[in-house]
Amino acid sequence: MVEYDPSGGARSDAPSPESAYAAALGPAAENTAVTRLQTALRHSGQYPRASLEREFRLRRAALADRLALESGEECDAAEAARTAYELVAFDLSDGRFVLGPAGPGSSRWEDSARPYVRQEYERWAELTDGGRDARLRDTGGS
Repeated sequence: MVEYDPSGGARSDAPSPESAYAAALGPAAENTAVTRLQTALRHSGQYPRASLEREFRLRRAALADRLALESGEECDAAEAARTAYELVAFDLSDGRFVLGPAGPGSSRWEDSARPYVRQEYERWAELTDGGRDARLRDTGGS
């Protein structure tokens, strides 16, 4: 299983942060989207719960990774590692939503789960235009 690694675990076989987050919303807009997803999870019923939870975990982990990369602070890196690990754990228990070529149990993520987040976010962003899907536009989140 993947352990916490605050270092960020740069790997040549995972997308670079620049590539993974190229289509991402700005940090403030992404934080708003993550908060809305968290609220929706508390009041589920509108969307399939597992899909919604996966999106929440992915976007929260990606946002934490981006903030850690920007700040360089150890506490932010630890938070990014923690949320990345939570995504891996979720995907190991319910692999229906894995999008990238290397699954959550891959040896690629032995050093760090943060590159897994980048892989998954990059693919998710390709499919959703970085989260600018109809659901967000309808709620003013773009």
